[in-house]
Amino acid sequence: MRKLALFVALTCALPLAAQNVDIEALSGLQFNFGNPGARSLGMGGAFLGLADDASAAESNPAGLTILRKPEVSLEVRNYLERQLFTTSGTFPEVERTAFTNHSDRAVITFGSFVYPIQQKFTLGVYYHEPLNNEGGGVVAPELNQFTGEIETPLPNFFLPRGGGNPITELECEQIREDVGDPEACFEYRINPFVSALSVRQRTFGVAGAWQVHPKFSVGASARYQRFQEGAFTFRFSQPDFLPDSISVQATAKDGNLEIVEESDVTFTAGFKWSPTDKLSFGGVYKQGPAFAAPTFVAAGVTNWEYVKQADTVFHMPDVAGVGVSFRPIPVLTINLDAVHVKYTNLADDFFASVSDVRDIDAPFGIDDVTEIHVGAEYFFATKIPFALRAGYWRDPAHSIEWRGPLNRSDYITEAMLYPEGQDQNHYSIGAGLAWPRFQVDAAYDTSENYKVGSISFVTRF
Repeated sequence: MRKLALFVALTCALPLAAQNVDIEALSGLQFNFGNPGARSLGMGGAFLGLADDASAAESNPAGLTILRKPEVSLEVRNYLERQLFTTSGTFPEVERTAFTNHSDRAVITFGSFVYPIQQKFTLGVYYHEPLNNEGGGVVAPELNQFTGEIETPLPNFFLPRGGGNPITELECEQIREDVGDPEACFEYRINPFVSALSVRQRTFGVAGAWQVHPKFSVGASARYQRFQEGAFTFRFSQPDFLPDSISVQATAKDGNLEIVEESDVTFTAGFKWSPTDKLSFGGVYKQGPAFAAPTFVAAGVTNWEYVKQADTVFHMPDVAGVGVSFRPIPVLTINLDAVHVKYTNLADDFFASVSDVRDIDAPFGIDDVTEIHVGAEYFFATKIPFALRAGYWRDPAHSIEWRGPLNRSDYITEAMLYPEGQDQNHYSIGAGLAWPRFQVDAAYDTSENYKVGSISFVTRF
């Protein structure tokens, strides 16, 4: 089944400007574009209305005007992520297995230097790494270690001869009996595969803010963004498990599979309005970068020769958000953000590498989502001021899914590899210590499939 789909793709596909691709390495992958800084992370990422430290250079540059002394900040993070692959089951009841990926060490994900100019202007330069994901998984039948028999088979589905929608195994057996032909209905199984993904995005930004009025500021940033990706899927035939084909999406040089970095320049704009000392509002728009990441394929058992299928593009989502920050008492701050993420950028002109879907209108889909972030910060008036933070946010499902028909074997295969995603609830806690010229914060955010720890340091001159 997979060989046929690949043959169709290779012989029919022409070079085109597509958005992304359906190779298995990208299945179940969910991006997370939260604000930098342990302080923000500890409050569930709710920071747009507050935006009162150097991390505002990326989260909401308008907030930089509140800083009246030069400030340097640094953040390190460590994460654990679970990527989901369909590993067993009969369509539509498929089983998904989480393959755990984690960062080997804590890495610097944000650094900034902010410098006030006179009384109304503030400038900043910063570095941010919003995305650094490495991992993969193996989808293969599970064998009994003593007998060698298959205990958990690969995902499967049943179709009557001549096509049509998938049916149950019992319905398939009934058709065979009624017609008296064992080939009146067929069982299909997904070929075993090995997938691996390495994707990294880095931002180098220059931010500026202007206090238009004592209660109102605007800000903007120019971001030079670098991107590196390698997504590989190595398929095997059944039942002999010989190498069958390999699909690759990668940043490449001169059409060759040489992993290089692509770049783009994008812009951010924001505002902050503080009508009273207890209340402030903020908003931001962030333009998503687009990076070239061509798709290649090779088929056969030996002498692999890669052929470019399409000049696909990795378009990161545009983001727009508004937030409010309320301080009912001097030691307590409550924040609420609504952030709209245009995840449909990832699926525009989506390219199918292993099935022929040119006659179907938008068979792959992903929804734009609005995330709601809420968090609070409470300061204890101790000798060294100490803060406790907590937050929550809901991450609506935003992985690529198949939304086309189910009347062909390759379409059903796509539906099994790219099923509907699941929402995730994030809970976060954090704490911090603040001296006159130095501050340290720590936070931890956890959900079912994503966990991240962060430590931030700030010094003022």
